[in-house]
Amino acid sequence: MASAGRWANDLDGGIKERMEAATVWALPARWYADPDIYRIERRRIFSRHWLWIGREDEVAEPGQYITAAPAEFPLFVRRSEEGALHGFHNVCRHRASKLLTEPSGQCAAIECPYHGWRYRSDGTLDHVPLFGEAPDFPKDELSLFPISVDVWRGQVFVCLDPEAPPLIEWLGPIEDAVEGSAPAHPKFGRHLEFVVDCNWKTYVDNYQEGYHIPPLHPGLNRDLDWKRYRVVNFEGGSLHEAPTKGSSTHPGAFGWRFPHFAFNSYPDGLSFMRMEPVGPRQTRLVYDYWRPDSVSMEDFEATLEYGVQVSKEDQWITPLIQENLEAGVYEAGPLSPLHENGVFYFHELVREAVDSAA
Repeated sequence: MASAGRWANDLDGGIKERMEAATVWALPARWYADPDIYRIERRRIFSRHWLWIGREDEVAEPGQYITAAPAEFPLFVRRSEEGALHGFHNVCRHRASKLLTEPSGQCAAIECPYHGWRYRSDGTLDHVPLFGEAPDFPKDELSLFPISVDVWRGQVFVCLDPEAPPLIEWLGPIEDAVEGSAPAHPKFGRHLEFVVDCNWKTYVDNYQEGYHIPPLHPGLNRDLDWKRYRVVNFEGGSLHEAPTKGSSTHPGAFGWRFPHFAFNSYPDGLSFMRMEPVGPRQTRLVYDYWRPDSVSMEDFEATLEYGVQVSKEDQWITPLIQENLEAGVYEAGPLSPLHENGVFYFHELVREAVDSAA
């Protein structure tokens, strides 16, 4: 297992000093349901970071596309006839209809199902049927709204901010962590999705600490030396480290990148995960599991079942937390300097984004 400790840095040391110098507090409870806070998060967080939306093998052939709606931004990525990947907001420039309505597919042209407006692969407006006479019609100004697209390890990422850093730079030490722990040349195994009745931050909070492992995750508690669970924060994310007990092969290297991307790398597999908001009170969990050739389908299914069980345990507790965050009793709680430095750093990133909108 790759050690997260090698990424210890001034940022993480500063967080440790702050948490040991005085009690630090979690985000205000109202931030977990307030529609105004959610609107700020969409614009100040999810529109400014790289977002994982799918696999490159889903758009391998010309005309193939995938659609997504992270934080309710309708988007699509399509492979052009020339072989390039292009990404756009999935919004027709005429009357705002969605252009591509399936999760994935293949189309010879980008044509709106509402009034038939057609766009070229590069997003420029190509054909407007039976529109009528309009001599000043600004056809050249009605291209689709573009987004950035890049691929990392077969995963398609998009970014709505044209000034964002390159994807590989944004990933930071995650690249080396995966390189040092993931099986070579894994093949896609399974795609799973769940919708959980909690704010996206409630679920990320849960991901960012191992403090809850003994009472909530009996399987992980059996396989991990949870008292040595460690989170090392880097600029924009965290790497997690948890020594295994005995000969367990389940735990490995895992980590998170603000705002919603996570990976889990095991000796017998690799998974990617995203925790994307569906409004202020629901979160969509998306998992892709990958299997190396050296692992049998039987062993892969066992690893998959293990991972899903852990997720189900988290999916059980997080809606209960959400209910209490909205009950009007709890306002904020203290964060453990021993176990919750990852939660604290996540909250600092959220605070910075929300406060920048003031």
